[in-house]
Amino acid sequence: MIGRRTMPFAAPVLLAAGLLATGCSPTEASPAPRTVDVEIRDLQFVPGEVEVSVGDTVRWVFDDGGMFHHVEATDGSFDSEIVGEGMFSVTFSEAGTHPYACSIHPYMTGTVTVSE
Repeated sequence: MIGRRTMPFAAPVLLAAGLLATGCSPTEASPAPRTVDVEIRDLQFVPGEVEVSVGDTVRWVFDDGGMFHHVEATDGSFDSEIVGEGMFSVTFSEAGTHPYACSIHPYMTGTVTVSE
């Protein structure tokens, strides 16, 4: 009689132990996309190099006293137009390296590195 009562309890315990032993676990949630800011001030991109993951956004914040700047990818994949204030954002959907510059001030350069 005791054996019959413990059997229904034992089956789920054995099943759970077997799943743990085989490495099965709940699916881990992927990290939420994030936004990384690059400030445009004092005639430079700060920071000049950023690393993000696929799905993340880089936001350039124009904060150089109204001075006009231009965020333009070397390969033409993104372009802020010439702007003196506000923000410009790009969400990256593929891994790779994306150098960019200010066409008005060509010594202002930066790089976004996107990883999987």
